[in-house]
Amino acid sequence: MTTKSFVTAEQGTSNSSSPLVSGAEARPVAVSQVAQLVLFRGLPGAGKSTKARVLTEIGYKHFEADMYFEVDGVYRYNPSRIRDAHEWCKLMTRQALRLGERVVVSNTFTTRSEIQPYLAMGAESIRIVEADGSWENVHNVPPEVVQKMASRWEKLPSALMSICASLAGFKESAHV
Repeated sequence: MTTKSFVTAEQGTSNSSSPLVSGAEARPVAVSQVAQLVLFRGLPGAGKSTKARVLTEIGYKHFEADMYFEVDGVYRYNPSRIRDAHEWCKLMTRQALRLGERVVVSNTFTTRSEIQPYLAMGAESIRIVEADGSWENVHNVPPEVVQKMASRWEKLPSALMSICASLAGFKESAHV
């Protein structure tokens, strides 16, 4: 088993009025001391959801766009609703953070622009974890779609990264 680096960055925010982006509108939001956000990013089959579920065992709320497509425990993906799925995920995350919850979101987050709305939600601390495992792709995303995602993958700025520990199969990156 190889060990990957685990790198961390935290974003400090004011507890009284942090910016919150809602569509084109921005407004202040009060955030409690415990509001924390962990973002797992990676290609399909990288282990994002698996690691996120582990955090639910210690009290984190877990959201991901794929949850939007689960109906009565059955995954029913509809590509015409992917935008709605991501908006739902952002809404659920925003609401939980407003309540001072610890939240984990697992999405592909292939570009910085996909991460940015979460950074503006006013969490007390934010961690971005890059999952780079190679497990079964549980949603049967076709290989050509995975390759397209990989081709648009944006690395996060290394200038903001600092190594703090090691964890097999994952490396945590600084926020953008």
